[in-house]
Amino acid sequence: MYSNKAFTFLFFVICLSFQISSQTNINQEAQSLREILMPYFVPVEQDNQYLNDNQKKIDLGRHLYFDKRLSLNSTISCNSCHDLKKNGTNGAFFLKEKEDGNTFRDTPTIYNVATLSMFNADGGITSLKEKLRHSLINPYEMNVNDEHIIVQRLEDVSTYNTLFRSAFPKSDKAISFDNIIEALQAFIKGLETPAPIDLFIKGNNNALSKEEIEGGYIFNSKSCYSCHTGSNFGGQMIQKLGINEDWPNKNDLGYYRIKKISAYKMFFRVAPLRNVEKTAPYFHDASASQLWYAVKLMGRHERGLEINKEEALKIQLFLSTLSGEIPKDYIKEPKYLLN
Repeated sequence: MYSNKAFTFLFFVICLSFQISSQTNINQEAQSLREILMPYFVPVEQDNQYLNDNQKKIDLGRHLYFDKRLSLNSTISCNSCHDLKKNGTNGAFFLKEKEDGNTFRDTPTIYNVATLSMFNADGGITSLKEKLRHSLINPYEMNVNDEHIIVQRLEDVSTYNTLFRSAFPKSDKAISFDNIIEALQAFIKGLETPAPIDLFIKGNNNALSKEEIEGGYIFNSKSCYSCHTGSNFGGQMIQKLGINEDWPNKNDLGYYRIKKISAYKMFFRVAPLRNVEKTAPYFHDASASQLWYAVKLMGRHERGLEINKEEALKIQLFLSTLSGEIPKDYIKEPKYLLN
């Protein structure tokens, strides 16, 4: 009897020691990965002070974001392409538009864009304000060639007169094109999705699983961090697509469209990776529908590496930690505006 009790106790001690040792190893691996990532990535969190201080502009911007009056024929809104319930993009809508010849580039997510230093697939726009203005006049987007058209439409809506006066009490003319842009910008700035990776970088070892940490090491070993940096894991630079092996689709020459300099052919903005797991298809030309396959293509064309499927899937698992929760209350569509 004594022998059985002693064996049971010894077995318990051995198991406990193994668990403690295993957890210690996981913590050490987590800390090591964190030290690798910290120089390249900036964690984000929701700025509640900003939301409180800009509540009226944000509310106005939310109304504008869902309003089809901002397009030339009043047929689409910002949300038509950047569907907030679909992680700020709309793959199916884009593919249909591409098939109909109405667009030639994939639609990027609208979440987490306020901190970006460049916009569009070619990186040719360098501020969110400029990007919003461009989106309203771009024939591939809202297609309004005269800003006064939008202003006039909104002036005819009594609810908008109230909302604009409340959001811009010091403006001589509350409903103006500049104030439309500012309100949209205020709303979009609040579209942030803090994710497990942010908790991890700030010190929480339990934010990532052992398998996700392993994927992070592979992400690092392939030097993905050399381009995918900053709070959005990308979006900070332009880079040639096809450094080591030519990209097969050269219908779109990227930054060359902006500068018309031969050296910039096939240069594109490095894609931000937040929520990338949920924003297929991938690349400016939507040439990959699965994330692990997009990882393999990047390895081959950019790094000259043949990343096997097992490694690509592990990197995909790490990238899933960059996905945050959609702020359901913040993106709730307002009741439609009437006179």
